Formats: sequence, C-alpha cells, structure tokens
Amino acid sequence: MKNWLKKYILSLRKDLVIILLADIAYLLLMELVFRKIPSPYPIFAKIGDVSVTLAISFIASFIFYFVQVHLPEVRKKMHIYPCVAVLFYRILIQEKALLTKYVGVQTFEDLNEEIIRNGANKRFFNSQDAPLNISGLNRNANWMEFCIYKVDNIDKTWEMIMKYAMYLDSKFISIMAKIQEDRLLLFFRKMIDIYKTTPINHMNGIDELFITFWNNIQEQEQYYNEVLVKYKS
Repeated sequence: MKNWLKKYILSLRKDLVIILLADIAYLLLMELVFRKIPSPYPIFAKIGDVSVTLAISFIASFIFYFVQVHLPEVRKKMHIYPCVAVLFYRILIQEKALLTKYVGVQTFEDLNEEIIRNGANKRFFNSQDAPLNISGLNRNANWMEFCIYKVDNIDKTWEMIMKYAMYLDSKFISIMAKIQEDRLLLFFRKMIDIYKTTPINHMNGIDELFITFWNNIQEQEQYYNEVLVKYKS
C-alpha cells in the first residue's frame, strides 16, 4: 500500500491535487453549510447549483485523468526509469572522471574552486600525457585527446537516454539539456575536428569552464539522489 501511494499518488501534479482538494472542500461546505442557509434571491440558488455541478464535473474529469493518463504514464516510468537511472549514473561517473583526472585529485568529494582552478591551470593540452591509452596510438593520449575521448563517451550515453525522451519528466529533460549545453563539453566537442590542425596547448579561462562543469555535476547528482536513485536496482 505504501509503495502504491508513493508511486501513483505522490507523483501526481501538485497543481491538480491542490485544485482537487479545494474542489472537495467547496462541495463539503456547500452540502453541509450553505445548503442550510435560505437564499434571499433565486438566482443565488441557481449559481450555487451550477458551481456544484462544475465542481462534480472536475472530480469526474480528475478520475478520468488519473485512470486513463496518470496510471499508464507511471507504469511506463516504472519500466523505463530503472534503465535511464543506470545510464544517468554512468554519465555522472564519466563526468567526475573527466574532472578529477584533469585537475589531479583522487575523488570528486575532494574538489573545491581553488583546487579546480589550480589543477586546470597547470595542465597543457598537447604537451602532457594523460592517464589513457587509446587503441591505435603507440603512446599515452595527451590531455586534449583524453578530454575529447571522455566527452565522446558522455555524449554516447546521453544519446541512449534521449531515446526515451518522450517518457521523461520536464526536470529530467532540463538536466539533460544542461549537459548538452555545458560550455566545457561544447569546447571539447569543437576541438574534435580542429585540435590536430590547430594545436592549442592552453586556453585562458579554462578554469572557469571547469568550475561551471563542477557546479553542473553537483546539480545532476542532487537530481539523481532525489529522483532517480529509487529506480536504480
């Protein structure tokens, strides 16, 4: 019973629930209080009857919405969200790996703005080896290749999640849009085609991009912990 309540009732749109409760309260007041008060003019009684009819109609519409729309959507979520929760968690792991490796810390929890600034400003894209061996290279990847490789993995996982976009709630879609629009990830996507012909060893302001990236990851992790973790088996 508790799981049913959590899945199907607490997931209802809050605005509809508020209107429903106000509607029920109005009907109770009309039947228990106002009906017993004589109306000074017949028009008032007619207005009361119309308003009661409208209130009952809303309750009927709400029941129809709950059975025909809400329940099927929740059931679809229960099938789809365990999958997208795992994929979203994979994105978090990939993003954290990109950030922590680049700035040179062991865990994501060790990060703060100062550590990110110092770590990002010490890196050189093309003249330093990264902890990654890419198939086909007889050397370690440099930091530009490392970041491009990580961003490509993030994008592939992102595309897998977006196949289910029509079943995702608006907040989830908003989070996914922020991943796609993140300025750091956009930078490395642009570098895929030009970094070999136009070498960039360092870029002023890269630390700011990493700090914004860090903040975005924290927002994503908060959403995951509040919403998605309960679906992950």
